[in-house]
Amino acid sequence: MNTFVLIIFATAGVKSLLMPASPVGVTTGFATASREEAIFYNPSNFEAGDNYTVQCSYNQFYLGMQSVSLSMSKKIKKVNLGLGIVNFDYGDIEWRPDYPTEDPLITYRAYDFSLILAASAEITTQGRIGINLKYITENIYIYSDYALALDIAFSYRNMTSGITFGATNFGTQMLINNDQVNLPACLNVGGFHQISKVKLSSDLRYLVNDSAFDFGIGASMPVHQRLTLSAAANYRDEIYPGFGLTIDVGALEVKYGGSFYPKNLGMVNNIALKIGF
Repeated sequence: MNTFVLIIFATAGVKSLLMPASPVGVTTGFATASREEAIFYNPSNFEAGDNYTVQCSYNQFYLGMQSVSLSMSKKIKKVNLGLGIVNFDYGDIEWRPDYPTEDPLITYRAYDFSLILAASAEITTQGRIGINLKYITENIYIYSDYALALDIAFSYRNMTSGITFGATNFGTQMLINNDQVNLPACLNVGGFHQISKVKLSSDLRYLVNDSAFDFGIGASMPVHQRLTLSAAANYRDEIYPGFGLTIDVGALEVKYGGSFYPKNLGMVNNIALKIGF
């Protein structure tokens, strides 16, 4: 078995849940994710419109890994309801027999799949609560299992600032390669403050299983009526940048996000298309 397969087994527990599911994930996603994107990052920030809205993202990671996410939302009375789907593909993986056997080389694929049911509502004029229910499955060669998980978040905001906190990926274990593994649970806190046209934001995340912290600070600013730019400095083992842009033309919105991940792993590219009906 090659090194990449060993890495996947060692980090089983769908660590892909910590990877960006949409362009906002390379900046300060917990504090600033909104509309349908908030389904993947912070359900208390999730707000739906009176009409159906669909967003699809394609995300290209390092080592040939990629993912596709789809979200759909609609507001029914005072409750925002949403559906999120993420399929994370680890790419082609080689199973190499132990030396010196001459058995043939096997190439196969591994993937994670998540189905998210989201709901959010106002609890005060400035306070919100959001909950995600998740079905998660991981498939690695002959090893596969599923888990159920819960996200819950609270936020308070006014016209110029806000603070939010929550818990993500708390749920059941999965049995992978005869080992019980936990989902990558984390505790989150984030906030933002608007100064003139510039929105400053920050995220802090505690990774429960690893007993480790990571964080990000970011800023976004509209530079045109339909164009907004964003940038961030993130820390996970070491500092790395994130950046993005949004083009909003009414019923159609296009987003791009990019990041150079630490440890020379390469660049992450995310592009999303949102359509309102």
